[in-house]
Order: sequence, then C-alpha cells, then structure tokens
Amino acid sequence: MAKVPLIRISIRTKLLLASLSLLVLPWLGYQYIQGLESYLRSAQAQRLLDRVAIVASLMDDRPEFFQTQAVQAAPADMRSHIYVRPLRSAIQLDGYVDDWSIYQERMQSIGEINENKDLQVSYRLGTWNGFLYLLFQVQDDSVVYRQPDSLRVDRSDHLRIGIQDRQGNFKRYRLTTISPGWVSAYLMSANKKDPLPQGTEFRIKGEWQEVPGGYNIELRIPIEVMGDRVAFAVADIDDAETRKLEGLAATANTERVAGLGTIAIPAAEMASLLQRLQQAQSRLWVVDADNRVIGLSDDLNKPAEQPTQQASSFFSNLVRVFYRLLLEQPSREFIDPYSSASRLDDPTVSAALSGKAQVAWRQTGDEKVSLITAAHPVYNDGQRVGAVAIEETSNSILILQNRAIEALVNMSLLAFVLTMGVLLAFATRLSIRVRRLRNEVEESVAADGRVQKEIKLTKSGDELGDLGRSFAAMHERLTQYNRYLETMAGKLGHELRTPITIVRSSLDNLAECQSEEEANTYLQRANEGIARLSGILTRMSEATHLEQTIQQEEPKVFCVNDVVAACVEGYRLVSPSQAFEFEDDSAEAQVMGSPELLAQMLDKLVSNALDFAERNAAINISLVRQSDNVVMRVVNQGPPLPREMRDNLFDSMVSMRQGKTDQPHLGLGLYIVRLIAEYHHGRVEVSNLSNSKGVVFSIVMPLS
Repeated sequence: MAKVPLIRISIRTKLLLASLSLLVLPWLGYQYIQGLESYLRSAQAQRLLDRVAIVASLMDDRPEFFQTQAVQAAPADMRSHIYVRPLRSAIQLDGYVDDWSIYQERMQSIGEINENKDLQVSYRLGTWNGFLYLLFQVQDDSVVYRQPDSLRVDRSDHLRIGIQDRQGNFKRYRLTTISPGWVSAYLMSANKKDPLPQGTEFRIKGEWQEVPGGYNIELRIPIEVMGDRVAFAVADIDDAETRKLEGLAATANTERVAGLGTIAIPAAEMASLLQRLQQAQSRLWVVDADNRVIGLSDDLNKPAEQPTQQASSFFSNLVRVFYRLLLEQPSREFIDPYSSASRLDDPTVSAALSGKAQVAWRQTGDEKVSLITAAHPVYNDGQRVGAVAIEETSNSILILQNRAIEALVNMSLLAFVLTMGVLLAFATRLSIRVRRLRNEVEESVAADGRVQKEIKLTKSGDELGDLGRSFAAMHERLTQYNRYLETMAGKLGHELRTPITIVRSSLDNLAECQSEEEANTYLQRANEGIARLSGILTRMSEATHLEQTIQQEEPKVFCVNDVVAACVEGYRLVSPSQAFEFEDDSAEAQVMGSPELLAQMLDKLVSNALDFAERNAAINISLVRQSDNVVMRVVNQGPPLPREMRDNLFDSMVSMRQGKTDQPHLGLGLYIVRLIAEYHHGRVEVSNLSNSKGVVFSIVMPLS
C-alpha cells in the first residue's frame, strides 16, 4: 500500500503559493523606477541649462543692472557686501525678534575686529515699503549705557553706521541710549577724531531692548538715505568707570569711505523682471563680475499648490500614511548656506563668470535635499559683466518617483489581488473537479472488485477532461472485461462440457464394449475429446506465449506480398469450399518485422472472417500501397460490427460469438492481431462496409 505524504498540500494551496511569485513584479518595477533617477536628473539639468540661457539673453539687454556704483567700487574685503531681500510684511519697531522669526535663515554673524570673546553680534535686514529694516542681536555680558549728562556718544555701548549716499557724500552715525527704549541716530563729524555729534538724523528710527545676555537694536532707515556703500559696527564698552573700547564687531570699516562695504537693494525694474522670470520652487540669482548678489527671486522653499482634495475614506488616508512612512518624502525644511548669502561663492557661478555655462548638483548643509545649480554668463558689448544662476531642488524628481512607485504598487496589488482571486476560483473549481472524479472512480468499483457504477463522460477539453475520459474508457473496458470474466465460467463450462462428456461416455462405453472395433471407436472419440480440451488450454496460453515470442523475435526485412500470397494459397487448400479473392497493388512492399508473426496475424483475421462470413460469400484479401505505408485488408460479407464494440474489440478476452461452434473461442484472436501489428510499428483498424453487410479489417504498416 502506498504511503500517504506527511505534508499534504492541495492544488489550491500550491497555486496560491505559486502566485506569490507575482510579488517580484513590483520589486522589479521599483528597481526600474530607481534607475530612472539618473535620467530624470540629466533631463532636469538640460532643462535648467536651457532656461538659464534664455534668462541670460534677457539680461544682456539690460546692462544698466550691472552698471551700479556697487559694481564699480568693489571693497577690498568682498565679504562686506550686503544683499537686501524684501520682507513679506511690515515690521513693528519694538526691539523684539517676534516679527523676524520667519526670517531665521537670513541671520548673519558679524566678525570681531578686536579679540573680545564676550561680544557676539548677528543681524537680519530687509526692505518694506521704501524702508530698510535691521535687527541687531548683541550678546554682551556687561551692557553699559550712555551717561545722561555726557555729550560723548562713544563712551558707551553703541552702534556705528557708515553710509555713502547717492550723491557720493560720506556720513557717519552713532546710535546709543541712556536706557532701553527709543534710540536716536547722531550724525558725526566727517573728521573721525571729533567725538561729539553734529546733529540728529530723525529719519533713522530705532528701538533698544535689553534681553537676557545682551540687547537688541531694531532700526528703520529710509532707502532714500542709503547709497551703494554702507558698513555697520557694534562697539562694546564693558567698564562703566574707564569706558574703554573693548571690542568691535563690524561688517566693514565705518570710519572712512574707502573701507565701506557694498550694499545691493534691488531696483523695482530688477525685481519686476525677476518676478516675471520666476518659476515655482526655484531660485533665480543675478551676480556681478565679483560674485556679489545684485538680484534674487526666491521661491525655492515655497510648497507647491496642492489640488483641492475631496473628502477621502479612512482606507485612503491609511494608505496615504503608509506611503509616507514607506517612501522618502520631499523635505521643505532644510539648511542651505546660500539662503542668506550676499556673495555667491559657488563653483558653478565662478565657471559662468569665466565664460562657461555649467550645471552641477550639490547637497544642502543638512544633506536633506540635493540642489542643482545652472549658471550662464551675461555679456555687455562683448564683456562679461555678471552671471545668472537658477537653482532647483531634487524634490520634483522625488515626487515623480514616489508617484510612480505609488501607482506601481497600487496597480501591482490590484493585479495581485485579482490574480489571486482568479487563481483561487480556478483552483477551487479544479479541486472540485478532481474530487468529483476521485469519488466517481472510487464509487465505480466495489470493495470486492466488482464494477458497479458508470463514470460520466465530460466534455471539458483540458487535461483533466482527458483524464476523466481515459478513466471512463478504462472503466468501460474493465466493465466489459469483468462481464467477460463473469460469463467466462459459462463459456468454459460450455466449451469443456462437451469434450468431458465425450471422454466420460467413451470411457463408460469402453468398459462395457464387447468387440475390439467398438472399443477402438470409443478410444478415438475419447482422444478427440482430450485433444479438444488440450486446444482450449493452448488458446488460453497463446497470448502470453506470443508476447514472450515478440520480445525475443529479431526483426528483419521481408516482402509482404510473398507472405500474404502463400497464406492465401494455403487457405484455399485447407478450405476448398470457401472462396478467397486476393488483390495485390503494393508492388513488392518491404517491411521490418517477422514473416511468421505476420502469417499468424493473417491466420487470426481469416479465422475470424470464416466464423462470421455468409455462406457462398468470398473473403477478400488485398494489399495496397499508400504513401510510405502498406495496407493489408481482410473483408468478409456478414453481420456488421456493433458500434459499442469498436473501441475495445482488440482487447483481451473480448468475443462476439454467441452460439456453439466446432472450435473453442475465448476472445484472444483479435488481441493477438493487435500485438503483432504493434510489433510491426503499425496499427489495426476495423469498420463496417458502406452497405452495412460486412466488416473490413485493415492493418497499416510502415514500409522499410
């Protein structure tokens, strides 16, 4: 008995496990999308180069943007250049940093001239409605205010301002106070050795607020007061008795015109042009020949407008959260050292100022975002006067990648679910069909081996349908074989009863006979009965002996015509009362096999024809050549072959004879015919004549 496997896996489970291989599709798609990053980067770089070239050509038509005093008079220390960015709203002069919290990225530190570690200064500035607003945050461990009765404004902590106005006049200012609150700007003498103020500049307004660890100074200066050069400095006095200058933090030298730094406040024409050229989520720079920023339009951190979303379901929100956790999201909050730069010391910009348009990627300070910078030189009368640079983030590429991955995963999951559903339905149907076929096969045979129930034929065209039809055909053959076995006892009894009766009666009569002649007669009849019994046993073992003979027989090439012709002549001699007709149209047909076996096969066919042939009707034997085959036919006039017997006529133990005959027939003759035909690599076919008054047997054998 076959062993049952320890682990039993159904067809449905196997199909479901096999469907898991579909999960490789989204993984391959993900790898492909990741590989698209380099292509998207190169496409973005080329697009940015084309765009910056167009902007540069527009700047070529505006040489006045690069012919300001700031460009013509570059300071010795290029770090002293200040580019002023516009504010988004008005600033309230109160000395507090609340209004400046949204401009945290604009904070810049002022280096110290004197080595005073206690003094640290940072500032932010911007323009709004014709005014320049500034906020100085000073960290000072000892704040010293101006004495109320002192005319000197340099003997306390104070702010120095040096300006060259639009008319070219150099002016120095001091801002100090006797206490926190409103602060005034004192105009100093052009002679820097004169410590006394010459008057008050009421157009410059400010507020001084003391905070923990230092103080804040918030100013508002009309732009009309400003020129193209300026410098700021914070002076630190620590000792209220000596009031000696301890430290000075300055953007540039405020005490002489040659030491002033430059300042660029974009003109309305420049701002308007840049605003028209600006695109979302990009930054547009304009620099002069000394890398100083003279124009800027910045929407780099501005989030893209999101389409209005309708109310979504809980599942949609859950999927969106899942993708946000799974995929890297674009970062809007990143640290960029260039966000507050007044001088653009970038290799790409430097290459453009040298005459070569260039594009390059760089990382932000916190490495959250990659930035791409494309720069192109600007010419005026054939001379390079500056450059234009455009920056974008890698967020657009990341957004495209994420959307592609989301679409890929969604479609893959949908396809996976649909495929799983189809496979599950198919596997369920397949399992039902297999179980139904199993049940029919099990129920078709009883426990004692009797065939009891018919297997239904299926019209399905797949392999399982073929298997079901094979089982049905096998069941039909088993049914007939079982029926033959059930009737075999009667057939054997019928065949054996007569010779046994003859032998018994002959022996009984032999014991009572008086004469020798009568005894010889009884002995002859007994021998005939014994011979008949021997013939029955011989025919029962004939098929087995034939199979062994076929396995041992060595095939050879022989002429079919000669063998068949000799056999026909023998039949005519043995059965002179039966007419035999022989037609040979094969023209010396040579086959590979055994002439003895071929003669035995023809004997069986002729014997079968003699049993069913009508009286006075000839048996026709013919040889015909068809392409690469030779066909031997045996035709007899007689009863037609029943349709239900055609499929199993050549099986073992199948017989159509119903009445008593002189010779025993156990249904092995045509089975032997099939074995010999297969030995000659051929096949045997049977059909009724067209008039349904006879049967034709055809043996098709390949030519050698």
